Amino acid sequence: MSPSPAQLLPDRLPILTLHNIVIFPFLAVTITARRHEDIELLLECQQKNELIAIASQPRAGILPLTYDNIHPVGTACRVSRAKLNGDSQLEAVLEGICRISFLRLLTGKQPQALIAGYQESLHHSNSTTQMLMESSLSLLKACCAAGQPLPESATNLLDRINNPGHLADLIVIYLQPSFTIQQQALSLINPGDRLKLVHQLLYESRKQLNQKKNLNRPGTARWPRQAGAQPGIQNEDENEELIELKKKIDELELDEQIHKTLTKELNRLERMNPAAPDYHNILHYVEYVSELPWKDETRENLDLKQAEKVLNEDHFGLDKIKERILEHLAVRQLNKDMKGPIICLVGPPGVGKTSLGKSIARAMGRKFIRLSLGGVHDEAEIRGHRRTYLGAMPGKIIQEIKRAGSRNPVFMLDEIDKLGHDFRGDPASALLEVMDPEQNNSFTDHYLNLPFDLSRVLFIATANQSDPIPAPLLDRMEIITLPGYSEEEKKSIAHRYLLDRQRENHGLKEERIAFTDEALNSIIDHYTRESGVRNLEKMIGKIMRKCARDKVAGKTLPKSITSRSLGKLLGPTRHHKELAAADSRVGIVTGLAWTPTGGDILFIEAALIKSEKGENLTLTGSLGEVMKESARTALSYLRSLSSTYRIEGDFFDKHLVHIHIPSGSIPKDGPSAGLAIFLTLLSLASGRIVNHQIAVTGEISLSGRVLPVGGIKEKVLAARRAGIKSIILPRENLKNLDDLPPTARDEMNFYGVDTIDEAVPLVIDSPGPTLKEGQQKNHREENLSISVPISAG
Repeated sequence: MSPSPAQLLPDRLPILTLHNIVIFPFLAVTITARRHEDIELLLECQQKNELIAIASQPRAGILPLTYDNIHPVGTACRVSRAKLNGDSQLEAVLEGICRISFLRLLTGKQPQALIAGYQESLHHSNSTTQMLMESSLSLLKACCAAGQPLPESATNLLDRINNPGHLADLIVIYLQPSFTIQQQALSLINPGDRLKLVHQLLYESRKQLNQKKNLNRPGTARWPRQAGAQPGIQNEDENEELIELKKKIDELELDEQIHKTLTKELNRLERMNPAAPDYHNILHYVEYVSELPWKDETRENLDLKQAEKVLNEDHFGLDKIKERILEHLAVRQLNKDMKGPIICLVGPPGVGKTSLGKSIARAMGRKFIRLSLGGVHDEAEIRGHRRTYLGAMPGKIIQEIKRAGSRNPVFMLDEIDKLGHDFRGDPASALLEVMDPEQNNSFTDHYLNLPFDLSRVLFIATANQSDPIPAPLLDRMEIITLPGYSEEEKKSIAHRYLLDRQRENHGLKEERIAFTDEALNSIIDHYTRESGVRNLEKMIGKIMRKCARDKVAGKTLPKSITSRSLGKLLGPTRHHKELAAADSRVGIVTGLAWTPTGGDILFIEAALIKSEKGENLTLTGSLGEVMKESARTALSYLRSLSSTYRIEGDFFDKHLVHIHIPSGSIPKDGPSAGLAIFLTLLSLASGRIVNHQIAVTGEISLSGRVLPVGGIKEKVLAARRAGIKSIILPRENLKNLDDLPPTARDEMNFYGVDTIDEAVPLVIDSPGPTLKEGQQKNHREENLSISVPISAG
């Protein structure tokens, strides 16, 4: 961390006194020096780049210079420019660095001051000073409106300042009060005290400006006092502000309860002194509530053809959610009072969930707002703080609705599965009322303490997985699953959207650099491993950056990117494409895996080790508890049917089965490995050959049933990439094949099974003679390690 200016100050500085001029830190002031000693001092400080201490004198020309005839607080300055003119005068520009306190004056040829420097902290702001800053800015704007305008650049600068001390200094500079007030502001080292002084100055300034404005208005001597107001408490400008606020509330045509509450708060304001601590809190509350879109709605587009056109322009595929939005628009045409649905899009990263929300808003003609819920732990982020707390504010829901200025926006709650909870509350529980169409017509924020209608809002939540979402919250939402894209879909998305967008982003729109299908296939298979297209777009962007550099360097750009040029542009391949086994052998079964980044085939290794009675199963490879349970279930079921599959009854008592799944650093879990593990053990124990062109997935039970699993689309596409033509899956999962691209359904064969016994003859050859002990030993020596792909879904 670099030292502050105050820490770099020497303990003594040459001193220069000014009369009726106060220089604040971060302010540049031009002065004119006439005394020979002052001119020499300023020129010397500029040439040596040394700082100078500036002190103010109550009266000019007081000599000799002593500690008693200067103000004890001044400014350390830098002489940025000094220029002599023809009249033996020096014009110098002094830049304020920081406040300094004069400890003692040292006399000599050139007086010097022993000083102490003050560096203002950037972290003085708390709830009280924050309220003072907001109120001061409001008063400053009121002064500008009443006849003391500021330059637009000054207004923009003031709005961007977060430090209370800097804000107070700048307001004093713009107000230009008397020299005494300016010196008083400079002498206040504490930023909070300085801000209180500025607030009082602004209040008095606005009062004087309004009185002057009223006196100049023909036919009026003063503003009428509100009925019931105490004499001497409210002045004219305060009454005018409250009258305008009351008129605004009356025009909103609010519900009786809300109107009654706001009227009650206004009556409290009329009876309060503006200097009271709660005055500005109540005023801010009434103003905030009056600015909410209680009745304001955006006129939505109910044209189904136009909406469908917009959705198709922005996104490829995603037919389920597009159909759901068009259904909603159709119902809205028939029933204008229909409540907004609560939709949750569940899918892997990069499939377009967040961008789909913007597209839906554009298709419906509504405003779009997004709230990221990832990492939110505080319930007050959703419901707000109660007004009894210092610095209270509404929750994010009401804040975003106010920012949108409409009560019927498309509201995206991003990453709802990443919500947390701790001692500050449970945000997921706070969302229960928001996400319930039967309750959110009277959502109550803690800060507002008034019911707000959210039933017109179209809430769209996004999640990568539905499991982490609490069951009560999940039950309130309509789940729409967005599966990953196939290779054909990724290529279509790249050609339709990604290439044009990246060419334009990198200034290559006119170059029209194309990508061959082989190049895109290679990027998809060897440089990305995902269900979506986010990393695919990153790889395309990386290539475009290299092309942009070549263009600036004057090199000739290629007309198209081929697979041969990817090694030079993207470097070595990052992922290896798994392929099915080359031939059918004993103990090899092809399984399927689901991962958050898409489908894959995953290999398992099994070995038989002669062992005494005791442990008969060892599992390695970073397996989760569910997968371990599947392996134990498969072994138990196989042992119970040893005679059926012609395996010696004591075979597993004499051997230890070791199952290892490669890539041990990657955790693996899921129940769909059961059928593959059973077939692995059966092949290993019986020595029967397995068809390597058939892939297997499914959960099993101790009664031999094959139960449905998830991730069917991703698993089938992974098998297709590996060159597998046939798949065995639970019969219940046959309905999930409708999500597959037509080309995948036509190229492959699918077998639905209800029991393990139905799957065995489809994968394993008919049984041969029972293996004797010697044959099992030879078989074990020849095939000690057996590779078996398995489902990790």
